[in-house]
Order: sequence, then C-alpha cells, then structure tokens
Amino acid sequence: MSADAIKKDLRDVLELVHVLHGDDEAGGEMPAVVLARLAAMVGCDSASYCRVDHVDRRLLATVVEPDSTDLTESAAFAAVLGQHPAFVAHRERRLSAGGSVALTDLLELRALRNLPIYADFYRPRNTHDQLLNLVAVGRHQGTALVFNRSRRGFPERSRELLDLLSPVVCQAVAHRARLTRLTRALRDAQRHAAASEEAAGRLPGLTPREREVAARLADGIGDREIAVALGISPRTVHKHLEQIYRKLGLQSRGAVVAMMRDPRPAPEPGTASR
Repeated sequence: MSADAIKKDLRDVLELVHVLHGDDEAGGEMPAVVLARLAAMVGCDSASYCRVDHVDRRLLATVVEPDSTDLTESAAFAAVLGQHPAFVAHRERRLSAGGSVALTDLLELRALRNLPIYADFYRPRNTHDQLLNLVAVGRHQGTALVFNRSRRGFPERSRELLDLLSPVVCQAVAHRARLTRLTRALRDAQRHAAASEEAAGRLPGLTPREREVAARLADGIGDREIAVALGISPRTVHKHLEQIYRKLGLQSRGAVVAMMRDPRPAPEPGTASR
C-alpha cells in the first residue's frame, strides 16, 4: 500500500473517532452518519450495526445504511435469521470480539447458496458476501458491524481497517450508552425536584392532621404505626394519605417523604444561601 493510501486511511480513522466521540446530538447507539463513513472506508454497498441476542438468535436493535436495505421489519427474515453462519461460528468459538470475517470464510459457496437466508434474502438483493466484525459480546447479547457487498471477497485492507476501528467503536458505543443513562437520570431528577418544589408550596393547604400523618410518614414508619401514634385507625391513615397525595400533587410515599425532609423551595437561579 502506498504512503498516500496509508495517510488517507489514518486521516479517515481520526475523523471517524472524532465523530464517534463528539457528535452526541446524533443520538442512538450508532449514528447513521458514522455507519455511512464506516461503509465508505470498508468499501461496500450497504452496512448495518446490529445488537443481537445470540442465545435466541434474534435482533434487538439495528441501524442500517442506507435504510432502504433494512430487512429487520420482515417477519420472514426474522424466521430464518438463526440460519446465519455467524451464529454457528460463534457457538463453535470461531468468532472472537474485534476480529473481522467474511461470510464466505464461514461457509463454502455451495452450502451458502442452499441457505434460505441467502437464497431468499441476500442473493435477490445482490448481496453476495458480507464482512462481519463482532464489536462486543456478552453472555446473552452481542453487537456486530455487517458490511454487504455485491461481489465476493473483501481486500485485506478493508479487514485491517475494520479490525483497527472495532475497539474504538466498542468504546464509543459504551460511552454513548452511559451518556444516555446519565441524561435520563438527570432528567428524572429534574422532574422530581420540580415536583417536590411545587408540592412544598402546597404544604399550607394540608389540615393539621394531614400534616401530622405526613410528618410521621417522613419518619419512616408504616400505616399501622402511624395509626397507633395518632390514636386513629389504619383506614383513616389511608384516607389522610389519599388527601395528602391529591393536595400535594404527588404520586408516591417516597415523593412525600423526600418533600417533607426538605420542604424548602429551591432557590432562584443566581441567589446564594446566607
């Protein structure tokens, strides 16, 4: 390979790393723009990112580029997916994470042509070979990159590039998953804080008895203990709690407890406690 070709490959790799780690607005495990770049680097007609249950042999999530080649909505395709030679190779420990392998490496062409998944789905769509890379694999699930080609065989350069990029993709996918979880947790916390602040402003609307019940609830005791402490029946405690939830606009005991333990409304932005 010429020095110019090597430089181009390295430049493409660096640009892809930048997009993978920097384009958080593109959402999802694998942004389509990243998959399209990978496909161009490998040299193929279409590509897909797949998260699969390799025990039940079914797709859990996919990104397909271009999306016009997507087969995941086909029930007939799902029915024959388990025939894919990659599942057999994984079970026989012939696939390792990070390594690339072609479909025609896994099965002889004659045997491949006899598989319904190939004869009924791949071949009619002019897919005669695939380059697969197992990005990550767990006990039940794995993620893979699949590149489809209208002719058999992939050059060594494509395999080497994909092997180089696979760990980068694995790290980026894990990073994006963590970011999604953190973003979701932050939004949940913000909603909870807003609900608690709103509820705190409604505390004066509780009757003295309802405030007593709410205070006992914040102490961490159950309905029966509250009933004994206040000299009322558990049924009456339950009725008071229903009124407390309604008046405060809360849905759970935990929300009432959190609000009672810190009933102060949040300070306005730009102000500091003294």
